[in-house]
Amino acid sequence: MSKAAYQIKPANLPLGRPKNSAKRDGIIRAATALFMTKGYELTSMEAVALKADVSKITIYNHFSDKDELFKCVIQSRCAKLAIFNSYADLASQHPEPALIAIGKSFATLMYNPDSIRLHRIMISEAARHSKTVRLFYESGPQRVKTVFSDLLRQWVDKNLLVISDIAKAAEHYFSLLKGEMHMKVCFGIAAPPSPEELEPHIDAAVSVFLSAYQSKAPPPCQPKHRPD
Repeated sequence: MSKAAYQIKPANLPLGRPKNSAKRDGIIRAATALFMTKGYELTSMEAVALKADVSKITIYNHFSDKDELFKCVIQSRCAKLAIFNSYADLASQHPEPALIAIGKSFATLMYNPDSIRLHRIMISEAARHSKTVRLFYESGPQRVKTVFSDLLRQWVDKNLLVISDIAKAAEHYFSLLKGEMHMKVCFGIAAPPSPEELEPHIDAAVSVFLSAYQSKAPPPCQPKHRPD
């Protein structure tokens, strides 16, 4: 029998083999640390196995290849960083203070070191892993835009804002929040801004947004109660 016949290939591992969830989590943690510091190309499965303290065969029992492992890492990062499930609790507030609160929360997420690293990795891997980049977009930026659009729609219904294109208005707001500052930080030519530096930036973004979309009409008056 040839020497090749004794070699175990990942594709030949039996299907339905029991998988240890703790080992899977450990592999994802190890891969995350490597992908986020070295990027996709310079991270080998051997390095992941060494860092996770498992064999390569164990990794291939959980993930078919490096692409699948990379995809799972991105999903895990998005789940950890995507903190915006709904803005429904802000619908009863006036737009200005609510928009400032949203801006502060978004900026905290946007300049989180993990967010910056993930953004850089997505740019570098866009051509090679277009499906994974789309997954990142849908799990992160698109998700935030969707829940924010729902909030804008409620303000429009209350005649607090006048918006003909909700999706475009949401895009405008988050673009104002990012500005040139986010690009400079991602390019490594500027440090992440401090909370003191962010405050006037967020205030200006909210001011510009409201100047374009705030309703000029007074809010509807409640009917006065007439005494008997």
